[in-house]
Amino acid sequence: MRLYHYSNINIEDKLKVKHFGHNSYTNNDGRISSLKRSFCFTSSIVPEARFQGSPYKYTIDIPKKDIYNLILDPKKLIKSGNTDINSLLRAIKKLGYKGVLYNVGYNIVNLFYDIKYIKKDKKGVYYE
Repeated sequence: MRLYHYSNINIEDKLKVKHFGHNSYTNNDGRISSLKRSFCFTSSIVPEARFQGSPYKYTIDIPKKDIYNLILDPKKLIKSGNTDINSLLRAIKKLGYKGVLYNVGYNIVNLFYDIKYIKKDKKGVYYE
């Protein structure tokens, strides 16, 4: 599965979940769940205006089987009573998944672990 992470920070070698909560958009998500995670999009085209000015785009490849698809929810985690986001994310991680896919009008993947990127593009050079 190909994922994209946008940032105004020049990140060396891998995306690290320890940076969760260090900016306004992940800080807000930290109020919902303190589980450290990084945010990626499934589209190479920036779906959120706040990231369109980001000077860096990181491309990541991760096996699809490592990402729990919450849209399809094959294990019926939501129906089993996990409606609290914090509990749901922790249950998915406990099942051994490296991340979770969900949709907020466009697809987002949260990764629970540090991951090496395969490509770093600087805006104006390789950006779409």
